Amino acid sequence: MGFGEKIIGWLEGFGVNAGIVLSVVGTILIIVAFSLFDVRLPKVISFAVATSPVWLPIVLFFVFFEWWMKYVQKYFNLQQGRITLEILLPEEILKSPLAMELVLGHLWQTASPDNLVQTYWDGKNPPTFGLEIVSIGGTVRFFINTQVRKYKNIIEAQLYSQYPGIEIREVPDYTAEIDKDITDFELFSMHFSIRKADAYPIKTYVEYGLDKDPKEELKIDPITQMLDLLGSIGPNERIWVQILISAHREETFKVGSLFHKPDWKDDVRKEINQIAGRDDKRLGPAELESQPRLTEGERRVISALERSLSKIPFNTGIRVIYAAKKGYYLPGERIGAIITAWFQYNDAMLNSFRLPWRTDYDWNWWQDPTGRRRFNMKKRELNEYKRRYYENRAKNDKKFILTVEELATIYHFPGKVAHTPTLPRIPSARGEAPPNLPIATK
Repeated sequence: MGFGEKIIGWLEGFGVNAGIVLSVVGTILIIVAFSLFDVRLPKVISFAVATSPVWLPIVLFFVFFEWWMKYVQKYFNLQQGRITLEILLPEEILKSPLAMELVLGHLWQTASPDNLVQTYWDGKNPPTFGLEIVSIGGTVRFFINTQVRKYKNIIEAQLYSQYPGIEIREVPDYTAEIDKDITDFELFSMHFSIRKADAYPIKTYVEYGLDKDPKEELKIDPITQMLDLLGSIGPNERIWVQILISAHREETFKVGSLFHKPDWKDDVRKEINQIAGRDDKRLGPAELESQPRLTEGERRVISALERSLSKIPFNTGIRVIYAAKKGYYLPGERIGAIITAWFQYNDAMLNSFRLPWRTDYDWNWWQDPTGRRRFNMKKRELNEYKRRYYENRAKNDKKFILTVEELATIYHFPGKVAHTPTLPRIPSARGEAPPNLPIATK
């Protein structure tokens, strides 16, 4: 962490807007410098105005370009419409999270535009899928929210092929229960991100041994802690866990980026070489023999990084909302439990989840004495949850990359190892997928 980042972190720790403070300090320093060197401010302003035909169009172009791309992409996404699919689980699920990994792999839809008109006028961009685990009054339910209706067929076909005993139904959006003005509920929203670089994976089902399909009574499934929490809340409470994913891809001018940005694979390789003490320019067998020997922990980290390279990556945003009817709101009990439920995916040598932002302030008594700013944040968060949209709220609050293996770890259908009594299961299993499923043709 650089000196500038430390200053920003220190200021934000006191609830200060670092951008405003640094802008004011910078302005003061410029004025002082002008005074010391006897620089006439009117002449500087005159020079800036005189040269504005050169620099102003450039500045305005970049500002307009960023605004325009956000606008057309948002409009394109709204035009597609959204549907919510609920997945009802059978009494027995014997598949490991690898089955969900195969399902999610088919959601890597880049939606690459055919031409620049689709990119810059239509706003075509990769679809966003919502993987959602929800507790409504203690009843745990699994949902997948899909952006474009045509993806419904892909999701259903893949889920039925991997989990033949499930039942899938299209349902109204459960978020409609809470109106946009939050009149009958109290609400708290949290964003989760990862501590280290995207290259480092979290602790996945492979580390838990679930890839070896152990007997049900021997399984240690990390998702059970989250399910137990969701099943423990009261009838007037709600917990919504939303995992928004879209295909991670190389950014080029054709897909809406002024500057070329490669995908994450180069970053992963750099981390591997750094841990191994290797130079990117000399990786031959003779040179490798002279490199320092790795510790067992370093070997494990490199193995995890190399496994990630073989997996499909997704841009990911994670949001959790806790809501309760007025008079039944228990933030002191629920918020800490929600944060703790993510700890089983943490690995000190690899990566871990953290809470970079929530609808609250460190210093409420002076940052938001009336509570109006917090209430407006909650309304905005509820609206974006309903739209399946994720916006960065703080310096460390940003979308990050999770591989399909990591996603299958935090979102999959558990077997009987999950003893949550309020996780409903259908009594009879389907023998095969419905015969009327559409079949893709070349």
